[in-house]
Amino acid sequence: MKDTYYKDHWTDIESERFERYKQMFEWSEDSRPLLEPAGISTGERVVEIGCGPGFTACEIANWVGPSGHVDGIDVNAGFIDFGRALVKERSLENSVNFHHVTNSILPFPDQKIDCVIAKNVFLYVDDPIATYKECHRILKPGGRVHVVEGDWGLLFAEPVPENDWKEFIDAASIAFRTPTIGRRLYGYARAAGFEDISVSTVGMLDTTGRFLPMVQNLCSYARQSNTLDEKKIDAVLKTCEEAAKTHELLIYSPQFLVTAIR
Repeated sequence: MKDTYYKDHWTDIESERFERYKQMFEWSEDSRPLLEPAGISTGERVVEIGCGPGFTACEIANWVGPSGHVDGIDVNAGFIDFGRALVKERSLENSVNFHHVTNSILPFPDQKIDCVIAKNVFLYVDDPIATYKECHRILKPGGRVHVVEGDWGLLFAEPVPENDWKEFIDAASIAFRTPTIGRRLYGYARAAGFEDISVSTVGMLDTTGRFLPMVQNLCSYARQSNTLDEKKIDAVLKTCEEAAKTHELLIYSPQFLVTAIR
């Protein structure tokens, strides 16, 4: 297993996983409380780091209106192609652009951006402090970077036995550069030069199975690690799937919301 799997698995996404991501990343009103603290308003220029298939960028385009603009960037070329098709389908060509970026440099000049958002992205970057510094560079004075991240050490799924779930997450963590990124964001932002920083948390709950695509992805990561028996991986997924059918499922995912002002 390559040490860079945590980022390589985003540049080369197999078709089955790509379809799951389209389902997982489609805009939901459940995401609104996660992004509203960014304070995005009409007329602003917003950059979304790790835009995926582009659903959130298209939603944010509605927030900034015709006088604003949204730029989405992602390392996966397939996501960029899908996003561009989505923009055309929704007649948002004048409001949204997508950029295929495979390095750590944001393709924008200094002090031109009102707001940067990154949802569940910083856990994959090589150097979170350097990424924060790049955000600081492109933000106007008074601009904001709003980062939303989970913390895999705080996630749980009932009725999966606690030890089985921990082994499962440990095995799947090869897919994340910083699995406990949520609790670390505040310190990273300060280290990057931000001083005006607000932190809050939102608990995301699933009792119906809508997080099952996430669990399926975790299964694929755990298998790639070759550190956990296949039967244990299958048992976690089966327990979650059956619990969803019998209304016994409870998956809890805390999200850290960190807004830093330049």
